[in-house]
Amino acid sequence: MGVQFESNAKAVKSAIAKLEKQALRETAKFLRKEIKRTVPVKEGVLRKNVGSWVKGKSNETPVLQIGVYNRARARKKGYRYAYHAHLVQFGTVKMQGTDYLRAPVLRNIDKIREIQADSIRQIEDIRENGLPEVRDEEADE
Repeated sequence: MGVQFESNAKAVKSAIAKLEKQALRETAKFLRKEIKRTVPVKEGVLRKNVGSWVKGKSNETPVLQIGVYNRARARKKGYRYAYHAHLVQFGTVKMQGTDYLRAPVLRNIDKIREIQADSIRQIEDIRENGLPEVRDEEADE
């Protein structure tokens, strides 16, 4: 009778990566709502075109990007393209810019930290205790 070693390192790494992406998605959901509330136009194309993306391959740290859909993505989602998004953000010669993308993020740093902290607690639990055990159901005999 020998000793058999079973490594769960890959499963733990993938679980941590999933939790990191989940934390970023929860943050993105909150920030999209805040950004859409600060868009200066009450209804319209620009508000619908605010979106977020969590990018990163399995071996990389995921990154959250928030912005306005490009022409192809807007068309794919069935929206009209918000060609004027940069003009509203930065302004023109005749119109002052409205910082609708960056200002809500900076205003809500504490809330973002709370959302991230909840997910980090779950990641720390996995790092300390390993993956939660899933017991196989015993078949009725």
